[in-house]
Amino acid sequence: MWWKYVIFRPPFALISKTKKYRLRVSGSENVPRYGPFIVVSNHQSSADVVAIALALKPALVRSHMWPWAKVEIEKGREGLLGVMLWKIFGVIPIDREKGNIEEPIRQSMKYLRKGEIICVFPEGTRHRNKELGWFEYGVANLARATTAPILPLAVYRREEDGGIQVNIGELFFMPPKKKRYETLEALEERVEDKVIRQIDALRQWGSDVAKDKRGMKMISNMIKIITDFVSRQELRFDLFCRMAESEDNEYIRDKVFALLPEGWTKLPYPRASAMHPRPLEEDRESKPEK
Repeated sequence: MWWKYVIFRPPFALISKTKKYRLRVSGSENVPRYGPFIVVSNHQSSADVVAIALALKPALVRSHMWPWAKVEIEKGREGLLGVMLWKIFGVIPIDREKGNIEEPIRQSMKYLRKGEIICVFPEGTRHRNKELGWFEYGVANLARATTAPILPLAVYRREEDGGIQVNIGELFFMPPKKKRYETLEALEERVEDKVIRQIDALRQWGSDVAKDKRGMKMISNMIKIITDFVSRQELRFDLFCRMAESEDNEYIRDKVFALLPEGWTKLPYPRASAMHPRPLEEDRESKPEK
């Protein structure tokens, strides 16, 4: 049981009912009672993570949730609420200046294999109302590296009363990977291909198990199998953390976009992400032909 959540949830729940927030949740029946899974949501305000934590009560009374959070939050640049949540509940820190996604993915897999929950705001920053920003590659790379299911959420202010709305979608798994990368050396390519096939096979098997306590425990064990398998195959971890395809971000973003009300728009993607490394096929495209 996540004792800090049990202790601090009641006062946050009372605040969420005040005129300023008026929190409402739709789709609570889609929340698994047990981890591991990855929460993916759009980002509107500093209150989003609190609203999500309250909406995910069926899971969070049993499992710890670890949000990805930029290091600026700990320094107080996002307000007192952000610092408090960082100190009390803990986060997986993201240093956008360094653009290093390996350590966040490593930590996320450690928690997922324990049956815990990861929360990611793939936009990397807050966006204006009725705009869904492009998704950074971090969440797609994490999703490709694990067999954990993904729970999509949408958070926004309702037009009729200004209250916070959280819509929870259905749990989903990433589809099988389509491409192979020509940028790897021959040995690395064979190793990566073997890892990809192993993960896809386990993910397909995991999508068919019940999402009860026993089934989610089996998915946790599959994540452990993957991490052990990767370490034995001598695949560089930086390559393992960059297995997402260009289409993966849009696949995940569409799941979140479907939970937003009419009138919202998706911002176009830039050429490459500044926060997380681009996928390997973009590295290939950016290199001049010999």
